[in-house]
Amino acid sequence: MIRYPSLTIASLKPRKRVMFKRILNYSNKYFSLFKNIKNISDLRAKPQIGASDICTSIISILFSNLGSLNRFNQAKDTSAVKNIAGRVPSASTVARVADSIDLDCIREILKVIYLKAKRSKMIEAYYGRWIGIVDGHEICSSDVYKCKFCSIRNVSKIETEVKLNYYHRYTAFILAGEKFTFMLDIEPIYPGEGELTSSGRLLSRVCKNYPKAFEVVVGDGLYLNGSTFNLLASHGKYAAAVLKDKTRVLHDEAISLSKISQPVVYEDKKTTYRIWDHTISGQWDGYKSPVRVIRSEETKYVRHHCQELGKWETAQEKADWLWVTNLPSVVSLKNVVTICHSRWQIENCCFNEIVNTWNGNHVYRHSQNAISAFILFLFIVLNIFNIFFSRNIKEARISTKSFLIELVKAEFLLAKWTYPIPL
Repeated sequence: MIRYPSLTIASLKPRKRVMFKRILNYSNKYFSLFKNIKNISDLRAKPQIGASDICTSIISILFSNLGSLNRFNQAKDTSAVKNIAGRVPSASTVARVADSIDLDCIREILKVIYLKAKRSKMIEAYYGRWIGIVDGHEICSSDVYKCKFCSIRNVSKIETEVKLNYYHRYTAFILAGEKFTFMLDIEPIYPGEGELTSSGRLLSRVCKNYPKAFEVVVGDGLYLNGSTFNLLASHGKYAAAVLKDKTRVLHDEAISLSKISQPVVYEDKKTTYRIWDHTISGQWDGYKSPVRVIRSEETKYVRHHCQELGKWETAQEKADWLWVTNLPSVVSLKNVVTICHSRWQIENCCFNEIVNTWNGNHVYRHSQNAISAFILFLFIVLNIFNIFFSRNIKEARISTKSFLIELVKAEFLLAKWTYPIPL
């Protein structure tokens, strides 16, 4: 005789929605997030709603991944509990205050989160080394909307026509990690200046605020620059950059030396590496010290779908890389290659994730200060979220970040509002 489980009223009740409260309580318990937010200020003379309440609302918008201030307004207006206290701001108030928020206060919160995470071993080094990564990113562009800090370019494909496009860019600095990256800081790229100028300010500030957070900084070919290497060396940091420019003397010298020397060959994760390591001095006017030029030929076999239905084919993929670094010779070739390849984390785990998963390309308020403020707040949310997901989530059903984000958003939209956020 088959016995079926009895259905009761209790068994039909929906699960308690706790994920939004869990992540907020986690933020308070381990990082004192909302206590530190009280130190944020803005330039309003007599505010009716305090800056801390504004910033707390921004944090709740980003944690729940609403994607717009208007969506936040809708959630507030349809709440089960009316906004009697008057401390939940409107979308226009949030946008207006973001124009004058003190960015250094937000950066200080990022620093507090980093120090707590490092002290409690919540973040891990990347294969045993603390690696910083710097790169530039374009956050938005428009043919219509502009501000005085917008960069301008002509996107017309016809020589006689001019079609102006307005855009914002910034440089970001993150720490590489095996499970997730840790975002530290950004610096806007102002009109008329290049990425190197912005990254110079960013690297100086990061080296000052996080003197022990990293030992080497990795960048793309743009950062193979004497000023960048000298700046990092003055702070006791090593540098590594991609060597792309075939017209440089370093490139020709490395290729010539590779033809008359034997490579180091090894295999790692189904990829075969042939590595040449050359120490070259006197071939770079911008940097006087000797540098190591690493050449890596990498071969791996990848299985693809064949044109015939249901069949596979194996194809060989080859890549040839050249890097320049001032890392000492005691750092092995395998470690140097791993350090240099970690540069892709800023593309895959930072820029791509914040755009495709966290609506990071949405402009909540079109002003330079507001754009920077929202990105820094998003870095705070991402750092806490990644730590929370990797250390606190034990449920088997929550196997991806996307699913956890949807759970947080669902509870936020169904929560009963108190002030300044549902708790």
